[in-house]
Amino acid sequence: MKRRNEKGQSLVEFALVVPLVILILMAIIEFGFMFNAYITISNASREGARLGALGSNDAAVVTRVVDTSVALDPAKLSVTITPANRSRGDMIRVQVNYDYVLITPIVSSVLSPFIDLEAETVMRVE
Repeated sequence: MKRRNEKGQSLVEFALVVPLVILILMAIIEFGFMFNAYITISNASREGARLGALGSNDAAVVTRVVDTSVALDPAKLSVTITPANRSRGDMIRVQVNYDYVLITPIVSSVLSPFIDLEAETVMRVE
C-alpha cells in the first residue's frame, strides 16, 4: 500500500532524468551526423588523390572531390592540392577541410557551433 506523500515521486524522478536523457540522445545524433561528414570528406580526399596520382590536373581533382562529397555543402568545403606541378614519382597531397555546423541547438550551446573537419591523403604520382 502506497503512502500518501509518495504519489508524485516517480513524476519528479522522471522530470529530473528526462533532460539529461534528451541531451545525451541529441549528442549521439549530432556525433552521427558529424562522423558521416568526416567519412564523406575522407573518401573525397582519397578519390581526389587517386585521380591526381593518375596524372589529372588540379581542376579535375577539385571537381572530383566536390562531386564525391555531394551530400555536403560545397560552399563550406575547401580543397588544397600540393604540389601544383608534379611529375612521376612525386607525392600528391590532397587536403579537404569542411566547416561543419552543429544542427542541434542544445549541443551547439555547450560546444562551439562550428567544427572544422579535415581529411588528408598522400599518394605517389604514377
